Amino acid sequence: MNKKTVCFKKNDKLIPQSCEGDYTDLMPVYSDSMYGKLVLQNSMIMVVKSIMNSMFPESELNVEHTINGGLYCEIFSSVLISEPAIGEMNEKLQESIRQDEKLYVKFKTREELVGLFADEKKKSNLLRESSISGAFFAQYNSVKDFFFTPVVMSTGSLDGAFIKYYPPGIIIYSGKEFEKSDQKKLFNVFNESENWAKILNWRSVDNLNESIDRKEISELIQVSEALHEKKIVDIANQINSHRGRLKLITIAGPSSSGKTTFLKRLSIQLRVLGISVSGISLDDYFVNRENTPRDENNQLDYESIDAIDLDLFNRHLVELIDYREVELPVFDFASGVRKKETKKAKLDKNTILIIEGIHGLNDKLTRSVAKENKAKIYVSALTQINTDSTHRISTTDNRLIRRMVRDYLFRNHSADKTLDMWRSVRRGEEKNIFPFQETADFMFNSSLLYELSVLKSYAEPLLAEITDDKPYYLDAKRLEFILSFFKPVSMESIPPTSVLREFIGNSSFKY
Repeated sequence: MNKKTVCFKKNDKLIPQSCEGDYTDLMPVYSDSMYGKLVLQNSMIMVVKSIMNSMFPESELNVEHTINGGLYCEIFSSVLISEPAIGEMNEKLQESIRQDEKLYVKFKTREELVGLFADEKKKSNLLRESSISGAFFAQYNSVKDFFFTPVVMSTGSLDGAFIKYYPPGIIIYSGKEFEKSDQKKLFNVFNESENWAKILNWRSVDNLNESIDRKEISELIQVSEALHEKKIVDIANQINSHRGRLKLITIAGPSSSGKTTFLKRLSIQLRVLGISVSGISLDDYFVNRENTPRDENNQLDYESIDAIDLDLFNRHLVELIDYREVELPVFDFASGVRKKETKKAKLDKNTILIIEGIHGLNDKLTRSVAKENKAKIYVSALTQINTDSTHRISTTDNRLIRRMVRDYLFRNHSADKTLDMWRSVRRGEEKNIFPFQETADFMFNSSLLYELSVLKSYAEPLLAEITDDKPYYLDAKRLEFILSFFKPVSMESIPPTSVLREFIGNSSFKY
């Protein structure tokens, strides 16, 4: 699929291709941009749902999460949906694309949307309880929905899209170029968390809001936190089962995943088992600034793994896990060179070395340590809760809201400053973390079912400060759209050891 226009943007507002108003000053939104991909995904949801309804009446499409570069969905039906049936769905999709069938899309106010979905109780209640001003109403055949973005004008714009059987569900791809290698470990963690939420009937925003209305939110918080503790205990027990052989643990994950709190809680559980931990800072192993590699824009690239003195770092790793004393370097960030003074370090036989950093999953970082002597842990906030069956909440937006709140509370950053840095943060994650996530020995999902209800009261006032003359107005509106469906929850009942405390404060841990 070549890059193509899927909608327009004017004054930082999205405009459908089928708009009837003023066409002047319209900027194209391309299919390979973030919002272009959302337009294609939302359009595909409409078309796939229509095809599914025609083949399997009374069935339901449930949009779950992204995986392998596409959108993973499950189909709930009274009949078994086999791989040949999914193949037939894909054939119908290709025929619809060839026919270039029209989709209807128009922006509607919340009141108008409530009326349009009067025959769908769940959606009308969701809209009625929300604080959104409005959304794009979309219709294709008998399928109707609402989205933050418009949908494409006709199915011909989905050229290159396809459906892939991925048991127990399907993956919807907007184009072959988006397909990535199989992320089986990540998929299993997503599924485990989502199935747990389904069993407890806390899978969507309306379930969460009902718990708040019934004053049962404390139970949800306690169960969510207990699940985190159980997972951390499980990891600690598996590490203990390799006591003596395991000498090094590395931890990595994208921004605002709660890695620091995870590390502190894991350290406590290891100490319960008689294992102490010791860490060294990767920052002290930076090469002198004049030797720092540069990126494609000729800017100093401090996130490159080659910005680290790998030879010295690996020599020290070997010496430390052999229980020898090491003279650790100290880097002076003001001057950009290593200081003359050093710090002494030595491990004993009941101590495991832990390294936390962006390159923790990359074996190049710890190349001197044999695979059987190290364990790699991936930490990320893999969102378990969705707005409803067709509106997922991305893990990226979940983390961005966490970071925005933390940046404001503890770094005196405005929301637009966080948003300004976020694209650079995401580029670093795509380059240095995500390609290695499937190599992890353990994965920890740090998301909490209730967290957006807590973060809402912090984030919404910050987002409201981003006016339509600011460059990140559209991003702010997207995050406001997500939060508008959540009812607020007070922070008082959040335990002091919770991952969430890393972002809202009053943690029992020091950071």
